[in-house]
Amino acid sequence: MDKVGIPLGGGETLSEAIARRMIRLFTRGDYKPGDRLPAEAELARQFRVGRGAVREALKALSVVGIVRVERGKGSFIRERQEFLVRPISMGFDLDIEPKSLVEARKLIEVEIAGLAAERATPDQTDFIESFLHRMEDTMEPPQRQDYLQADVDFHFAIATAAGNPILGQFLTLLRNLMRQWILSSLGQAQAAQEAVAHHRQILDAIRAHKVEAARVAMETHLDAMGKRLTQSQEFALKRSEA
Repeated sequence: MDKVGIPLGGGETLSEAIARRMIRLFTRGDYKPGDRLPAEAELARQFRVGRGAVREALKALSVVGIVRVERGKGSFIRERQEFLVRPISMGFDLDIEPKSLVEARKLIEVEIAGLAAERATPDQTDFIESFLHRMEDTMEPPQRQDYLQADVDFHFAIATAAGNPILGQFLTLLRNLMRQWILSSLGQAQAAQEAVAHHRQILDAIRAHKVEAARVAMETHLDAMGKRLTQSQEFALKRSEA
């Protein structure tokens, strides 16, 4: 791989940009399942960044299930059959920082949103919108499970419209995480209303085929929901210590 710089999108961190770049290299075949990645120092040289940023990117890719890190051996691209059956019911019990969970989801879904804006057909856009309508109709607490399912279905409909089955499989790995994330956030006031507004912005950008706007809208949504996730975990921790 030739030396490349890392252009940053609006609001993304350097580690997120590196992880996004590595996913693109993987999906186009530069790296194949089972391949051992270059050492951190070499990746830092190739991407023209510091080793710390590379380390954070690899951590996010590991959380998603794309990369397997073996102490003393290096980092490897997971075999397709390995990551498809890897347990993903991580929840919030494992020692994983909320930041890593947020980055993992962003590096997959921001790319998916951009591809959907580029490729979505009118029928696919209408299908995405059907789940948004279902979210709007189920925002009351007694309908929380219906809202949760509609929210998850909205994101997977976008993944289908993106037309990249590999990225779609990566998102499938995060399904349980997404459900727990959404449930955790719904306990906060106005969380559902805020998410619906964000989803409308994402949908409008996809329908208008505005690639960058779709990416920014998805990133804005995940950043906001990530803050709610952190707040929920902090509240739960305080309650457990009381």
